[in-house]
Amino acid sequence: MWRNVLIFVLAVLAFWYGADYLPGWQQQEAGKEAVVVQQPGLETIVPPSVENRVRRYADISVHSTEELDLLFDQVESLLDRPRGKGEAPIISLVLHGPEVEFFALENYKRYKHIVDRAAKLAALGGVDISICQTQMRQRGIAGDDVPAFLRQVPFGPAEVKRLREQGYVEM
Repeated sequence: MWRNVLIFVLAVLAFWYGADYLPGWQQQEAGKEAVVVQQPGLETIVPPSVENRVRRYADISVHSTEELDLLFDQVESLLDRPRGKGEAPIISLVLHGPEVEFFALENYKRYKHIVDRAAKLAALGGVDISICQTQMRQRGIAGDDVPAFLRQVPFGPAEVKRLREQGYVEM
């Protein structure tokens, strides 16, 4: 009987030890976190880390709705699915030019298409949109005269600089 128990324990230990060395999967240390490396032809089980994705920003100072539409087309092509809670947006947009007028609530009927597209992308977690309060003041737009999904920042160029310093890459 002891012989059977010993054989069973050795088999479990061998299986446990061998599980770390199954063909196709290796675990390598990369700094503080472990990274799963996949051999070609095997299905991914663990999704890639969000931190490893490139964080992008767009420094927006456009003069037409067509230019903003083109930018939103690019963002939508990158958005493969809605973002979950805690996931970073695909891109941070910083509005600090004449386009701030597109987002004034008094201009909503005129620019409904653009504002609704921006709101949809923000709701899906695809974008974080900042709007420059300096440009808003220059155009007579108060802080409560823009949609709530826009994050107001004191000065657009300073926000762009902050994003660059945090490792964001220009789109």
